[in-house]
Amino acid sequence: MQVKKDGKFFLLVVVAGIIFAGVVVLPDLLSLTHYVRISSTQDHTTESSSQTAQKTGMTVSSRALSRSEDFSFSGSSKNVSKAKTVTLFSGNVRRGDTLYDFLRKSNISSQKSYLILKHLRLVFNPKYCKPGDKLEVQKNENGLVLFKYFPRGLKYYVVEEIKPDVFSARVEEIPKEKILIGAKGKISSSLYEAMKNEGLNNELIMKFADIFSWEIDFLTDPRKGDEFQLIWERYVDKNGKVLMDGKIVAAQYINRGKKHTAIHYSDPQGKGGYYTPEGKSLRKAFLRSPLHYRRISSYFSYRRFHPILKIYRPHLGIDYAAPTGTPVSTVADGTVIFVGWRGGYGRCVRIKHPGGYITSYGHLSRFARGIKKGKKVVQGQVIGYVGATGLATGPHLDFRITKNGRYLNFLKLKLPRASSVNSKYLQDFYKIRDFYVANLDFLAQSSQNMIVLSPESYKNREEVALNTAPQFLYSPSTLFPLKKEKYLI
Repeated sequence: MQVKKDGKFFLLVVVAGIIFAGVVVLPDLLSLTHYVRISSTQDHTTESSSQTAQKTGMTVSSRALSRSEDFSFSGSSKNVSKAKTVTLFSGNVRRGDTLYDFLRKSNISSQKSYLILKHLRLVFNPKYCKPGDKLEVQKNENGLVLFKYFPRGLKYYVVEEIKPDVFSARVEEIPKEKILIGAKGKISSSLYEAMKNEGLNNELIMKFADIFSWEIDFLTDPRKGDEFQLIWERYVDKNGKVLMDGKIVAAQYINRGKKHTAIHYSDPQGKGGYYTPEGKSLRKAFLRSPLHYRRISSYFSYRRFHPILKIYRPHLGIDYAAPTGTPVSTVADGTVIFVGWRGGYGRCVRIKHPGGYITSYGHLSRFARGIKKGKKVVQGQVIGYVGATGLATGPHLDFRITKNGRYLNFLKLKLPRASSVNSKYLQDFYKIRDFYVANLDFLAQSSQNMIVLSPESYKNREEVALNTAPQFLYSPSTLFPLKKEKYLI
């Protein structure tokens, strides 16, 4: 009897011990095993990622493949927010790379790679990835992934894993400072060569030429000894490294002694453009042509032999011969009043402009995305693509313009200027003008052809207008050396 009781007591002790082990000891043991497994995986991942970097030829940063500082995952638990992270990979996109392949090479599962790219598309379209863009993949000790994508510009994109297989995406701004850079030079052969000699990139050269395109033909007008000046915005990080060049805010070209000056101004309603010092727009209300064409295949005429109908009849427009698919742009700001099939004109777009003008674009192969009746369009916006729909013997654009219902010969039309600065904003414009003119004068007197004019970010127009005295202007030595090769993008 005593033996039976001792047996029951022993059995009870064993059961109690098993329960204690299951509730208290086992979780801690599993946790320790899990941590050891993660640490082992990270060490293996580090070695694997290093080998991958060498095989793919991608640039690995000095911080890559090592434990980084604490990284806070927004929206995650307290335990996760203080978790250490390891950078699995940090490198640059090369031609032929895909983000999916990059993630898989970083030992991210196919499921997580798919989810990361799915969420990235909410804030950034991967089709805009370009060689040279930077990416980073990090993982913390809880196994949660952080993906960062840095295209060239002022923003970068983050996809983070809040909890297993649950992701969020956001846009971040790179800390930056806006400065003003000034450059000048003289023409010896062409504007392009002269600006290149001063270290200016192609984009700035094209922007400069576009500003004065209504005033100067840079293929025929420039003469030896002509002078140019421009001031543009440049964004730099805290170390002075260039992030990107912004818009040209002031420009000047002296052609055969005649000075042409352009000032950029945006009014409080957001309408902006380039204006003369008097506030008149430098651009015309209409572009010279709605597309880049190879030749004019048919001119405006009241009696033209139709190649398909074989009869003489008026051709109250201009035919621009161009390959199928050539983009067609609206020649002026306006509102779309027709999109669709229009008899012999095939696919056609008609746009109403201020002043009673209406332009028509016929024989299109297709319409641009978003172009529909009632849509507001701006000068130069693509509305469709060259085709040969309707009565056409080959790909071309049939372009027509009317004013108050009367057809006009566009090639002989004296194009009106775009609207000037609104009179109620002229005083504001004059303050901006005075600031930029003072900077242009300072640049003209400088012994250097490229200088930093303002290292401080300006916050409003009043600050800009007040800081016109030379003591507010800076030479390169007060900020950082301005070397041509270093600052070209």
